[in-house]
Amino acid sequence: MAETLIARSVTSERSNTQGKECTVGRYLSEAEGWKIVEVAATWEGTPYQMVGARSEKGIVGDCSGTTFKIYTEAGFPYGYRMTADFVAYVTETNRFREIDPATQPMQAGDVLFWTGHMAIFAPFPEGHPKRETGVMKAGKAIQNNMYTAFNAKRNVPYGPYNIATFRGDKYRVFRYFFLPGEAGCK
Repeated sequence: MAETLIARSVTSERSNTQGKECTVGRYLSEAEGWKIVEVAATWEGTPYQMVGARSEKGIVGDCSGTTFKIYTEAGFPYGYRMTADFVAYVTETNRFREIDPATQPMQAGDVLFWTGHMAIFAPFPEGHPKRETGVMKAGKAIQNNMYTAFNAKRNVPYGPYNIATFRGDKYRVFRYFFLPGEAGCK
């Protein structure tokens, strides 16, 4: 029996809906990702406390709560989930899509996910004041490239940090995805 194609799912394509040009679904753009990084900068100095969705700018916050609040403030809302439930949420909703950095470059605003922790990717350009740490490792300057809330043990407030020196284990990368119908029609 010959295989028959019944339907095809397409994302990031344009279609004409009732005379309007619409996006079927798309990833967050690089410019939109920088908007998230700009909002993350306004959370700098927020002390760590495990409070989840009750994270409050300048008062207290944890990794999942600050990420959720920053995305929402930047205009990219999603349903709050604790870090432990984030990957299941991604799978259920498609609100974020996993990116393979080996085949698709990471961009500003991507969510970095480790078991028990999440952060926001912030690839500060050369000369950016948040990029330089003043720290050297094996004769090489270490540059900040993410924003994160730490934990109570480190007693470090929310701010920029370096992925490679943060944790030695592998992380996963997720990019915000506008679901069909959300990206707007003109």
